[in-house]
Amino acid sequence: MLARYPAIVRPLDEPEPLGNAGGWSGARLWRFATGLGPMVARAWPPDGPDRPALRQIHATLAEARGLGFVPVPERDRFGETIQESGGRLCDVSPWMPGAADRDRPPSRPKLHAAFAGLAAFHRAVGGRATQGPSPGLRARLGEIEALIRDGFAALRRAVERAEGDASRESARCWLALAERSAPACIDPLRRALALRPRLQPCLRDARPEHFLFDGDRLTGLIDFGAMGLEVVSADLARLMSEWLGPDRLARVEALDAYAAVRPLDEAESSLIDAFESSAAVLGAGHWVRWHFLEGRTFDDPEAVSRGIVRGLERLSWRAIELKA
Repeated sequence: MLARYPAIVRPLDEPEPLGNAGGWSGARLWRFATGLGPMVARAWPPDGPDRPALRQIHATLAEARGLGFVPVPERDRFGETIQESGGRLCDVSPWMPGAADRDRPPSRPKLHAAFAGLAAFHRAVGGRATQGPSPGLRARLGEIEALIRDGFAALRRAVERAEGDASRESARCWLALAERSAPACIDPLRRALALRPRLQPCLRDARPEHFLFDGDRLTGLIDFGAMGLEVVSADLARLMSEWLGPDRLARVEALDAYAAVRPLDEAESSLIDAFESSAAVLGAGHWVRWHFLEGRTFDDPEAVSRGIVRGLERLSWRAIELKA
């Protein structure tokens, strides 16, 4: 596959296999040195973006080339950015330097750099926005209604069958709290869907692990497989919820850093809460379904327990906030 690229993009030595580099999407990565610097080849998972979706992702990333921290896929000798190898779609892009900040909340300089960088990305790729109801909130409303209807019962049966499972107790705790919390999400989501905010390309998976730093400087924004049209509130809610938790001062500073680069309008500001409250109910539930009901496996043996515990923590502090 790499032979299709210009000589300056081909490996100077044996590519280093990285597996999924700590993720759980099912992608496979290889890092290698080239005449243009370090590159990474990615084989997308079989259930990842199809060719039209990946082509759109690549075109969107090209619009953010000038930011310097977005890896824009390289073109082969025929002008293509998408390859096919072993039944998977593949691409090659620059390897972004730096490391993610695992602290929650992060240091203030990193917080400011990340949210300003997210705003710069949204501004760079938002030139062809449309307006309409949030597709993400519509999907979440459907998920929560399905859980209330019979989904919680199915998950509870699957969890109770899993005797001896290390994640069973935390899954039980999530089920108890989520069943009490879910009905309160329905009306706010319906009201949110009555709005017609600005829809543009968004990450739709803005996790702290995807923001890389060298010192306090943002050097990389990575992993765009979930990208699609959405309101920017979705990215802000995801990043604040996972990275900042209930730290209200950090949240104010994050939104100020974002707005200094790309001001939020009234609809975008108001929808952050709808994204956070629905995600708090659903987050751990995805892991419970994948593990107990669907039997999925992950390269990281701790991914399931970590995902359920983190989701339960988010739902717990969200429930406390709502009571307050």
